[in-house]
Parts: sequence; structure tokens; C-alpha cells
Amino acid sequence: MKIATYNIWESSVGMPLRFVQIVNEIVNQNADIMCLQEVADIKTQAELVLKCKYSYFCFYSLTGLLILSRLPIEESHELPYALAVRVNVNQKSLIVVNVHLPWDSVVKQENAMIEIVEKTRQMQADYMFLLGDFNNSENSSIYRFLRNEQSLQGCEAYFFDVAEAFAETTKTAILPTLNFRENPRWGVVDKKNTIEVSRRFDFIMLKNPYPADFPLLREYGIFGRDISKETGLAASDHYGVYAELKF
Repeated sequence: MKIATYNIWESSVGMPLRFVQIVNEIVNQNADIMCLQEVADIKTQAELVLKCKYSYFCFYSLTGLLILSRLPIEESHELPYALAVRVNVNQKSLIVVNVHLPWDSVVKQENAMIEIVEKTRQMQADYMFLLGDFNNSENSSIYRFLRNEQSLQGCEAYFFDVAEAFAETTKTAILPTLNFRENPRWGVVDKKNTIEVSRRFDFIMLKNPYPADFPLLREYGIFGRDISKETGLAASDHYGVYAELKF
């Protein structure tokens, strides 16, 4: 099974050609479940569902979160800054939570993540994935909280970072998903950014499935790095993240 997350950058810059880039990036991934952030409106959602050829989808218009699925969606839940769906694969139930935390406040991020974790704790499934644009890096309280390295307001979580696991087992580097040096958003659309440091803001996290067995992680990577000759841009200002797992 292949899952992916992609912030598609809600902006008129480079449109409509950039929308073609976005569609091509999604189609080329051929993910079973694709979580998208910054989907502008219902019209954009409808075009993505049609052109990316997904049979099932769930859209939370208030937050711009869209989940595209090749697997039937059995139920969905709208959460603060998140959209959760349940699917089944190989007779295993999965909760997939598409997240887009606010960018402007750590306090808002922490409060939102606590509520997401607490509400999803009530959802029964064999496996749970938390993926999306966290608007914060591995150095943040959000990341440490999810990795069970600190508590927040008396709440605990226990997730594993798929990228970290893959990097260790394959002895490869973990690449940033918000890249201020290589993505043309920074230097073409906006002035060249010489202060902010490239980071991973986009994650795929797996909740500790105990007592169930861990899935087999086959592959992890980023996508959306190709630059169009027509627009001079990558499809988005973020790179997407994907993971292939066997249950």
C-alpha cells in the first residue's frame, strides 16, 4: 500500500499551468491514499478528483483538506486542522489523518495536535497514520510529543516517523520538504530567502500498533521537485512525501 501527503500551495501563481503540474505529480505517484492540503475550494476539489481519477474522496472545505483514495472510505471525521478517514486493506482497518497545522502560533499547533490525538484515540483501528503539513520541524514540541519524547498538557502520544525509520535502515539522508535553496518559490516568486533554513515540515507518522505487528516499510521518498520549463516553478512550494508499506 502506498500513502502520500502533498501541500499543493493555494496560490494563483503559475496558474493554470501549475495546476497541470500538480495533477501530474499526483498521478505519477499512483498512491492508494493521497492526502492534500491547501485545496482552495469545491471546484478545485472536483477537478482534482476527476483528473487524478480517484474513485473515493473526502473533502473538508473549511480547512482545505482533501483525501483521495482508491479504497472505499467507510467513515470520516472532521477535526481541528485535520480530516480523518477509515479504510480497509488486506483485512486490516486503517485510520488515516490528514493534518495541516496553523503556521502562525506554536500554542495553536499544540492545542490542535492534542485535540487530534485525543479524538483519534477513540477511533478503533488496527493501524493509524498521521500525515500532512505540520508547519514545524523535528526540533518542535509537536514532533517530540508525537515521538513520545515529551508530553503536552498531560497528554501523551506514541508515533513513529516513517522517514527516520527508512533513513536508518537504508543509510540514506532525509531531505527537506520546505527547501529555501532549491525550490523556485523562493527567489522567483518571492525574494531569495537567505535567513530561513530548509526543513522537513511534511511528515508521515505511524502510531505504535501494539499488540499488532508493524507493517513492512518498503520505500519512502519525496516528490514534486521537478521544475517546469513553462512556469519556471515546481508544482508547489512544498515537496510531497510518500511511503510504501506492506501489511
